[in-house]
Amino acid sequence: MFDPYSDTEEQDAYEQQLGPNPALNLASHPHITPPPKGLVLYYGKTEGSKRIDLPHAPSSALDDLERTCDPATFGVAQRTVLNPNYRKAGQLDNNHFAFNFDVERYGLLEAIRTRLFIGKEQARPVRAELYKLNVYGKGCFFKGHKDTPRSSTMFASLVLILPTPHSGGTLMLRQGGNEWSFDAASVIADAAQNTPRLAYIAFFSDVEHAVTEVTSGHRVTITYNLYYATDAQNEYTGKLNIIEPPGASAPEVKSLLATLLDDDTFLPEGGTLGFGLRHLYPLPTTFAPGEEDTTLAALVGKLKGTDAALFRACAELLAPRAPALYAVLEAHGEVGADGRRALVACPRVVVFHSHNEDEEPPVWEKLCRNWGGVLLNYPPGELSASASATAAAAAAAAAGAGSSASVRNWTVHWVTPLSGANRVKMRVATYGNEPMIGYLYQRICILVNVGPAGRRACEE
Repeated sequence: MFDPYSDTEEQDAYEQQLGPNPALNLASHPHITPPPKGLVLYYGKTEGSKRIDLPHAPSSALDDLERTCDPATFGVAQRTVLNPNYRKAGQLDNNHFAFNFDVERYGLLEAIRTRLFIGKEQARPVRAELYKLNVYGKGCFFKGHKDTPRSSTMFASLVLILPTPHSGGTLMLRQGGNEWSFDAASVIADAAQNTPRLAYIAFFSDVEHAVTEVTSGHRVTITYNLYYATDAQNEYTGKLNIIEPPGASAPEVKSLLATLLDDDTFLPEGGTLGFGLRHLYPLPTTFAPGEEDTTLAALVGKLKGTDAALFRACAELLAPRAPALYAVLEAHGEVGADGRRALVACPRVVVFHSHNEDEEPPVWEKLCRNWGGVLLNYPPGELSASASATAAAAAAAAAGAGSSASVRNWTVHWVTPLSGANRVKMRVATYGNEPMIGYLYQRICILVNVGPAGRRACEE
């Protein structure tokens, strides 16, 4: 920590020119409801740690916590000082306690961004680093001081005041001739008979603050150092030794795809590339009536590992051509003369539960006409035609496509094969000469159209 007093008169004069610190605005949201399972603190300096249920902790448990703490120190002129006349409190380093509260999950970091930053800076990511636990028992206090930035990217401190009964211990903040007080004890006491509250406050590192004397009970706090996330996260990047399986890194995947596209002998006239996904993803099998399926659109942001790397590489190398996720459907029993099953790529997950063979076209045709599907690697003429031309026209008209709607057919060059990782088996009630159960299989893949050699990314 800095020396509690200013180093120079020039610094004092400069600080007098500053307006009120926007950190003080956080007082308008000084508490948050704890998790449903309660607030639990674990602490100890040996393998035998102890547990405190904070909202219901007896005084004896808090006395033991205070006895476990080390005397709290502070910084003066870049030196660590122990002076109970200036600071009287207990402290535990972050390796001696654990706490079941996530400051990011419960929205504190979002509140900090919107209150401490202005304009576009409110979208700036921040990171909270657990620092210390402090216990202020009866008669404890801390005179005015400023927090020591732990690095050039640290900009503020976040203090959680835990729901333990106490009086006194008001936090005083001062800057530029302005003073503000935060009586967390009152916030906690007001809620003691209802839902327990966790009080909090965040302020910039250059704000002077002090803790008044605690007159009864135990004021227990947990402090976090706040950092600009981007710089802080990159601090150790160069020190990491990362071992990945072949083809797992995004740069490697992009390099391999770029080499393939640069080869003029590969698809010289252009075509469609297909990539079967390697990882497993949860897919729905039912939808509520009238519910629009957005599964594939949402899945783009949830792709894993090499799947995400392939999608990103296609988007970057072939822009403005865009890759897309498709559900590739395989109708059980619908085969061509060579025994291959019909594959249809649909731009959304398909769910239907019945199929009338006497009145509807084959499943592959139904998918193409009613669900925006594309027949893959199989000219329509090589598959069975509609059972009835009238029925096919009626089905097309019902889908808004009109009786003249044609079936699209793509030739897909599979770079990575379709896998069984996301193969979903759907039962379909089939009606014809006699009712029976049919099956429809669907798997997810990436499809992207590429231009001819030398013009891979050019739009058609």
